[in-house]
Amino acid sequence: MMVSRNSVEEGLHMNPHDLESSDESDDGIHPTVYSYPRSTTHPLIDYVKNEWQTNPKYRDASKSPSPDRFPTGFQMLASIVTAPRFRRYIIVYLVLLVTCWLTWKSILAPQMAENAVLSKSLDTKTKERVGGWYGTNALPKFTDIVHMRTLDPSLLPGDERLGAGDRNRRRLIIVGDVHGCKDELDQLMEKVAFSPANGDHLIFTGDMINKGPQSLAVVDFARQHYASCVRGNHEDRILLLRQQMKDSNTLARPDELDKDTITSANYVERKLAKQLNDDEADWLEACPVILKLGQIKDMGQAVVVHGGLVPGVELERQDPSSVMNMRTIDLDTHVPSPSRDGMPWTKIFNKYSSLLYSEIKRTVPNAKSRMMTVIYGHDAASGLTIKKYTKGLDSGCVKGGKLTAMVIEDGGKQRTVSVKCPNYLEG
Repeated sequence: MMVSRNSVEEGLHMNPHDLESSDESDDGIHPTVYSYPRSTTHPLIDYVKNEWQTNPKYRDASKSPSPDRFPTGFQMLASIVTAPRFRRYIIVYLVLLVTCWLTWKSILAPQMAENAVLSKSLDTKTKERVGGWYGTNALPKFTDIVHMRTLDPSLLPGDERLGAGDRNRRRLIIVGDVHGCKDELDQLMEKVAFSPANGDHLIFTGDMINKGPQSLAVVDFARQHYASCVRGNHEDRILLLRQQMKDSNTLARPDELDKDTITSANYVERKLAKQLNDDEADWLEACPVILKLGQIKDMGQAVVVHGGLVPGVELERQDPSSVMNMRTIDLDTHVPSPSRDGMPWTKIFNKYSSLLYSEIKRTVPNAKSRMMTVIYGHDAASGLTIKKYTKGLDSGCVKGGKLTAMVIEDGGKQRTVSVKCPNYLEG
């Protein structure tokens, strides 16, 4: 059936209500009836239920706002402060500010003050003002002790790092204060796989004896394995006491005569002095105050002492008694002291070494080889303390702490190994 274009156009312009009221066409055919929504009195957007009608930020910006709609400075500040995001940020900033202040107060400021004090103490003007640092003008003479020895160079680790199975491997195993704790020494040797046959050499930092239960067994172990040692303050005290008893003819007296001294503070030490045989005593007497290890990669000239060293003083002019006993140093005169009331000698030594390295590295080739690293014991209160130029290995074994060894391998690789100890001083 042909439909004219005019008919179509007329249909397009028909009122929708006319379409709905037509039940059938003239020819009896029922056409499809289209239903259109009746016109509403409000736009559909008015029926959307959200905050677009009430929130000011959705208002029509084209409308001219009244003068009071412009916020004042106080209103703007209040809106910023009351914003949730601002509150979160201000809390974060306050936490950061407090953290920074606490860090400055408790860490940075004390470190800067200490650094300034150390720098001043090492100033040459200070040295001139006090008439020279301790040890540069005079040195006590002790004829009954060995001041210094040098380790056999063939025992030193090589410059190149080697594997554990290499036959040419060499290790130095340096042990902190044992104090007669023989069982723990055995455990430590097992843990580091100590093997003289494979190139290991054992060194003790002093105080091998006294306080603990098996002092003589420790000495015998060291002798059996051809270990090296330095003289600690406890070896020094026992050997001096033994010599006094020997000079007074009391060393060979029967043990029961010692009952008269049972209440004496040095009874235990007198008993140990009498128990040492001549071979054991002679071996301890041969332990030097200072043991020069020689050149070790990344350590420079390495030395072992019991107590410490005064920085800026040649090894030959160090006071043996101070080397065995020092813990602190006077900042002006550099006089060492066994007391803990003062500046730890290690801090002054490390500061001195850092300043020296900064000075010579510009003009001296391989400046690291000119530096000195000190390995020591004696300071159980500080425990294991590994710094750049000082390595403290006394970790308080006899008091229930640990027994520690530093293992130095070929290539200068260093590591520490420890075993736990019971408290032998309880009761």
